[in-house]
Amino acid sequence: MLFITLLIPKGKGEEAVEYLKKLKAPKGITIHNIYFTFGRYDGIIVFEAPTTKAAMDFTMKIGFATHYTTETLTAVEAKEI
Repeated sequence: MLFITLLIPKGKGEEAVEYLKKLKAPKGITIHNIYFTFGRYDGIIVFEAPTTKAAMDFTMKIGFATHYTTETLTAVEAKEI
């Protein structure tokens, strides 16, 4: 399953950026890419997880470690619909 996590910082600034730059995927998670963006969200993580629970555990860990507010979306390729 493909997921997109949107990030809004709540603090820690540079520490949170460095954390994301060094982020390693835990077992079962594949990070496709991490982007820093301008606009409503300051970061995006695109990743795969075997289950929604695994995705939730991963994004909760990121939110707690970085103090980012996270919003995670399930993504489905257009060709699959």
